[in-house]
Amino acid sequence: MSVTSLRLDDNKRRTLKIIASLEGKTMGKIVEEWIDDYLKKNRKKLQHVQEKKEIYGLMKLSEDSFAEWDNDVDDIYNDI
Repeated sequence: MSVTSLRLDDNKRRTLKIIASLEGKTMGKIVEEWIDDYLKKNRKKLQHVQEKKEIYGLMKLSEDSFAEWDNDVDDIYNDI
């Protein structure tokens, strides 16, 4: 596990600490819960990036196969 620092103004930090203690939690636990919620809500964005990465990888693998199609004679088809 790694350590992450957050910069909060003093008033926000005090308020967060008070509310966390009223709930019987640490400030770290509350921040961790917020991050978990954020990741859960945005997981599809990561999935989308992974899919693009896989597609890019497949396109990269097939470059040699399609290289023969890339020539000056066929440039007319690039705009279609």
